[in-house]
Amino acid sequence: MWEQYWTGRGQPWEFDKGPPAPWAQLFAETPNYRGLGVGWSGDEMFRWQFGPMFYRGRLTSGDAKVLVIGQEGAQDESLAHRSFTGGTGGRMQRVLTQLGITRSYLFLNTFVYPIFGQYDDALRPLAQDHRSPIVKHRHALFDRAAQKLDLRLVIAVGTAAKESVATWIRAHGGTASPDKLHLADAHVIRPGLRAVGVLHPGGASKGGSVSAIIANFKAALAQIETWTDSDAGWFPADDDGDRQLAASYKYSTAPIPFRDFPFGSPWRLGFGTTSSNRRDGQDAIQLFSDDGIYNNKGQPVTYLALPAGSNDGYDDDPGDIAYEPPRHPAGAFDTGPTAAVAKMLQGGKSGFDWPDFASLGLPGHPSFGFGPVYRGRLANPAVLVLADQASHDDLFYGRALTGEAGQRLQGLLDAAGLDSGYAIVRVLPVDSLTASAATVNAAVDHPQVQAVLRQVIKQAKPKSVLAVGKYASRIVEQVTSTGTPIVTMKAWAGSGAKADWQRALADLVATTYPKDHAPASTWNGERLQIPRADLPFGTLRWQATSGDRAAQARRNGKPSPDYYKLALPKWTAKLTPAPLTSAEQQALTDLKS
Repeated sequence: MWEQYWTGRGQPWEFDKGPPAPWAQLFAETPNYRGLGVGWSGDEMFRWQFGPMFYRGRLTSGDAKVLVIGQEGAQDESLAHRSFTGGTGGRMQRVLTQLGITRSYLFLNTFVYPIFGQYDDALRPLAQDHRSPIVKHRHALFDRAAQKLDLRLVIAVGTAAKESVATWIRAHGGTASPDKLHLADAHVIRPGLRAVGVLHPGGASKGGSVSAIIANFKAALAQIETWTDSDAGWFPADDDGDRQLAASYKYSTAPIPFRDFPFGSPWRLGFGTTSSNRRDGQDAIQLFSDDGIYNNKGQPVTYLALPAGSNDGYDDDPGDIAYEPPRHPAGAFDTGPTAAVAKMLQGGKSGFDWPDFASLGLPGHPSFGFGPVYRGRLANPAVLVLADQASHDDLFYGRALTGEAGQRLQGLLDAAGLDSGYAIVRVLPVDSLTASAATVNAAVDHPQVQAVLRQVIKQAKPKSVLAVGKYASRIVEQVTSTGTPIVTMKAWAGSGAKADWQRALADLVATTYPKDHAPASTWNGERLQIPRADLPFGTLRWQATSGDRAAQARRNGKPSPDYYKLALPKWTAKLTPAPLTSAEQQALTDLKS
């Protein structure tokens, strides 16, 4: 049933590990967009609440022939922490497919933050003046792509991108007109580099002519065809690509490969169309299933109020910004499991496939996939935690136990002497929170479920196993290797949980496993943020902190399997812009002079 969401995308155990260290450091040097916008105009110019999105595609040496540049940062991109993943991303993926480019591409943006409204004269100085910190940082990104990758072609999507490419070429001493990029001296950046510009596909939704967009795309493809005809070695298709004649181009979308997303991302993202919308002003994003509708039009839903979300346990490093990924260190993120384990967790290993959960009565929509099934380090952990699902936060972060219960568990693991020597595996890879106990029991008792869990735990070789919740406790003995110490405890939401966790802590510490630091004799129930090393690249500092931040919609009085939202904690929403550096302040002064 779920394999329909794989069509044209590869397999879900293919994933993007995140940027190599030099790229991660460069992304971490992003200027203070919010402060610059407010300082320039006196008002918010960037949608800062869900942070920046830096790239999509290949970042390793020699791996990209095409650089696609746009201003494509909306809510889909905010959830994926990757650029060009929504409707426009699908349109441009179709263009790459037309060119026979299946993987050797990189997407970057004019601004790494989404903008309010449309690109216009108010934004142009920040976007194109060489004195702007935003321009300097963008050029550093573009230059690294040109120096380290195998770029042959730049495609600029929309006015902002065409101007940005022209500005980049001029900065290297070439001549360039935004409206005639095919005539620009792109070779001054890299020998043999050429550029074209196209209209932004999003213009069709704002009253633009679809026929004009199609004609413009065909003209750009025809120009590329002319270049390739005159120089067959300039821009070869990928080995598995099928380059097609420009005249055959059809204006449509193509799904975005799983390999462009972090492990555990909802399959719904990148399915070829927009899959989310903003709610609660700028403070929440709603993700909807393949059966859902943008803005739930015609399907009215309600959400129970989420807690405000305190910053108890929140702890960042000096220079970090709550609505950005970690800057210090920039490499604080999880690259994902090994290829073999990834295949196992996604049910792709022969003989260890997940069952059809819908037929078992579980409510999770198949378009969301099997993402949030693990967290931590699955190679020889001191303690492996087998746990019931505890919130919907996992859906948005692609990792297990990331909400309130997971943050409490983090406090207990710290008290048990563990900083990183743990792994967490969920008993089910799909949403089961609103299912009856009998339904969930039947699912966790299913031979295929237990076969996957048994194999994952066997390969992990933990020294001890901690089962959290009634379903994990029900099956832990069946899926744990004989002789491995087992400790069970209630789910955090259960009656008397704190006392039971105290008891379990003592029982766990009494087992033999390597500790990262001396364990505590007691634990006060404190909540700690989920370590950044447990979360994919792009996860913001406020995310996976502040308790549960995700909620499931209700429709016709019942939980809906089609709509979920992720909301800022109130303390983050109230933040003012971080102070500008002296260099950024001087740049604003220069721009205004």
